[in-house]
Amino acid sequence: MFENKIKTLLSQGDIALGVAMPDASEILAKLSVDTGIDFLWVDLEHRPYGVNEVKHIPEIARRKGCMPMIRVPGLDPIFFKKALDIGANTIMVPQINNAEEARLAVQYAKYPPEGTRGVSPDWTMFMDFSFDDYLPHANEETAIVAQIESPEGIENIEEIAAVDGIDVLFAGPMDLSASLGIIGQIEHPKLLELLAEFPKRVATANKPAGITFGDLDRCRQAIDEGYRFVNIGTIATLGTNGIRAALPELRERARN
Repeated sequence: MFENKIKTLLSQGDIALGVAMPDASEILAKLSVDTGIDFLWVDLEHRPYGVNEVKHIPEIARRKGCMPMIRVPGLDPIFFKKALDIGANTIMVPQINNAEEARLAVQYAKYPPEGTRGVSPDWTMFMDFSFDDYLPHANEETAIVAQIESPEGIENIEEIAAVDGIDVLFAGPMDLSASLGIIGQIEHPKLLELLAEFPKRVATANKPAGITFGDLDRCRQAIDEGYRFVNIGTIATLGTNGIRAALPELRERARN
């Protein structure tokens, strides 16, 4: 009942595929999870909304067997508690720079004795679960994705990956490009070399690597490079790309 599909897939050497939420929309969340994705990424770091605007999206995902992942704004226990208490079972943490910060992320996400998370998972009420159903499984269910984005994080990839409780190390291409002094140059050889080596460095601790691209060809390349936790865009980008591809074909058909 409280199995984290991401953890199961990755432990079996399989791949977890997801999309991100382009907005705090329950309709877009439902359309996204109905496609059969493994995880739904809700971003509270860069987007202008907070937990109140997305509070029922984790429940929508859970009902379809999709893992709700919330990227918290930063390494603060308040952010972790709120995200988990509305139903996230996977937490992405931006700007993890070293092993100590990774250990803090684990501490904030887990109940005692493994961590210091406070006990008030309100989402269970809306899904007709009792605390007694959820609490014994909560620590095992919760997955933690550590995002590597800084020069210090790049230097410490192996040490971060070795931290017990960190489930995925996630390469953020845009922030990594900035860290390398080539901001926004996603095709720069320096960044491509780093991204190609990233899964191998993470694998030294037997952990999987994650990444995000809005281009399916780049997603295919990432999978070939060894990434096993891949965000493939949003329902908005994938949908608009499909419309753009369809329009010329249909117009040409009409003219003929």
